[in-house]
Amino acid sequence: MKKQLTFIVAILFTIASSTLFAQNNSDAIKKLAQSLRNHKSMEVTFTYQTISDAAKTEEPKQGKAYFQDNAYKLIMEDQQAISNGKTTWHYIVEDKEVMVGDAADDDTPYKILDNLERDSSGLNPVIDKKGNLKSLEVEIDEGVKMVLNIIEMKFDQDYQKDFFTFDEKAYPEVDVIDMR
Repeated sequence: MKKQLTFIVAILFTIASSTLFAQNNSDAIKKLAQSLRNHKSMEVTFTYQTISDAAKTEEPKQGKAYFQDNAYKLIMEDQQAISNGKTTWHYIVEDKEVMVGDAADDDTPYKILDNLERDSSGLNPVIDKKGNLKSLEVEIDEGVKMVLNIIEMKFDQDYQKDFFTFDEKAYPEVDVIDMR
């Protein structure tokens, strides 16, 4: 699950570029990283779809991601991942469980982006004739890839401090497992 989350966060940062020219992925990601660091926050609405050689391809689903400094909130149909930079919450909807842990220093959006700047293998952008990013394919495992399409982006939004925490009171039926 953490590997998938890491890829999703990394992908969303990559997708946030309104233009990704058909050039070396590493160069494009470096330019994107610099651009993103100039914004105080980012909100991305996207669709995602997992495609597997072995299993039936799933229907596209919609998700939303928010990033601000070392904090993030990723909302997808089957899970949520939230971090305020110190604590992380991974909510698995079907299991009605939230796993709480310490945020790892290398699990912040900008650290993940730094890692992508060093190694962008596994990222396959789909670019139109004008050089705009249409979608992005990411190899998760052998024979499995995730395809993301951006719907909308907003930058420099203001979020309340508690926005990047899991509100246990809003989910009274959820079992909270503190793994710290």
